[in-house]
Amino acid sequence: MKKNFFRMFAAILFCGAIATVFTACSKDDDDNNNNNQPTPEAQKNIAKTASAWFEVIMGQDVLEVFDVEVTTISPSIGESTKKLTKSSFSFADRECSVKDPGSLVFAMSVKVTPKAGFTPDASKTYNLGLDSDFAYLVVNEKNEPLVGHQGVGPVAFSAMNVPGDKLADRIERFAESWSLALQKVEVYKTYYVLNGTRVDF
Repeated sequence: MKKNFFRMFAAILFCGAIATVFTACSKDDDDNNNNNQPTPEAQKNIAKTASAWFEVIMGQDVLEVFDVEVTTISPSIGESTKKLTKSSFSFADRECSVKDPGSLVFAMSVKVTPKAGFTPDASKTYNLGLDSDFAYLVVNEKNEPLVGHQGVGPVAFSAMNVPGDKLADRIERFAESWSLALQKVEVYKTYYVLNGTRVDF
């Protein structure tokens, strides 16, 4: 009887030890799984998609006086340079997926140069003025904005009328003030780089 009691007691102890080991392993596995999954708070700071909008608008006589070139960089078309032939330009690249590793690059520049051989007509009034906009938006998995704004409205453009007899002295100044240096944003999973400056989400 004593022998059976000790055997039973040993079996109970063995089963208890095994249960403890399995319980400990299960707890470790749960901890590891939790550590591998981003917390809801962390997911708020991870980029899902990025979009960008590019726009140029100008007075109706600008292209008579100036050459206007727009360069854009976006994931869907790469780099593109266009010499404008109309008084407005717009382009959008929307909801591009942000993947890791790597980045999405959006950029825009505008080059305005006086048209070769142009001579103002002193008897004419020229409708001039030019404005441009480069806007972007980055959202997380919940489609909440991380940086940028939800859309782009009309460019705040104000045309001006310049008498032909006063235009010659102002052409170079207009070309310089209307040109836009390259504006560039690189979007990564957890941060973006705007014109060379890194900002974490």
